[in-house]
Amino acid sequence: MSPRPERPSDAEYYERDRVELFSQGDLFRDVPLAYPLPADELVIDQEERGGARSFVSGPLEFGPGLLITPSCSLGAQGAAGYGHPVRTLVPAIPLAELVGRGVVKETALADLRRFDHLINYMYLPPLDADELEFSMPESVALLYMPVTLHHAFLEGNRVAQLAYRGAQQLQRKLVWFYSGWLEEDLNVFDPPMD
Repeated sequence: MSPRPERPSDAEYYERDRVELFSQGDLFRDVPLAYPLPADELVIDQEERGGARSFVSGPLEFGPGLLITPSCSLGAQGAAGYGHPVRTLVPAIPLAELVGRGVVKETALADLRRFDHLINYMYLPPLDADELEFSMPESVALLYMPVTLHHAFLEGNRVAQLAYRGAQQLQRKLVWFYSGWLEEDLNVFDPPMD
């Protein structure tokens, strides 16, 4: 049995302003982190359009999110800009919060930091973007909980982009999560960085 593959070092995860357009692995602040639930309340407005229904559900939390929409899917074919406004992100939750809830065991932290070995999560090292007044403690991206949003929710909220090694790790984690196959050699992944 071969040794467990290690994740890239913290210093290899993030960079700023590599490309103007959004790309897979971009980290955003103030992302709605709602998991679709049945409405808490159903409001029927009889005066507006003869009984139109509005669904109200809450509460709604906001926090950091990692874009997982493939970069090749975002770009317009044969033209500049974006091909569509749909973006899929996964919430980034502070690791301490998951440990506090008992989701991640305290005894698994050293291995998580070294190997990023849990299939449902991607380890994200701490990030401080002082010029943007943004700070994120060490966190995990919840790969099992994608949130789909319109592009307009994200405008002006990008705080970082994954650097090449971080983007490779994201692709490895997504392949493992969706297929069950864990590639040991990180260099197999060649994420587009433009």
